[in-house]
Amino acid sequence: MSFKEKLFFALAVFGLSISFILLAKLHTNPFRVPTFSDVPICYVYGNAYIAIILSALLKKSFLTSLLSIAGFTVGLMISAYFLFVWIKFGGSAHIFPAEILGIKTIYADFLNFAALLVLQIIKKP
Repeated sequence: MSFKEKLFFALAVFGLSISFILLAKLHTNPFRVPTFSDVPICYVYGNAYIAIILSALLKKSFLTSLLSIAGFTVGLMISAYFLFVWIKFGGSAHIFPAEILGIKTIYADFLNFAALLVLQIIKKP
């Protein structure tokens, strides 16, 4: 396994960990986790990260391509949406993102999905 693949899996597992932390924060304080159509984004992000991890682990086929495209599209689009709303409207949009080690999870998820996409493009032959 190359360094790029190890980094890819490390970032994907890190992102999945962020989703689990958000899930824990959802149960302690539901107002700290933004929702998208009344679905907490920790569920959406978690599913996107799982799709990305599965697409990298499974044998290359149409299904793995579909999982990869779905994971990256959903993850990047939702995280970009919430990042835009947070930057543009801040607290007036009733989005109060959780923080991990002083970093808002909105920034961490967007940067993580973008880094994973770059690594996915780079590791292709």
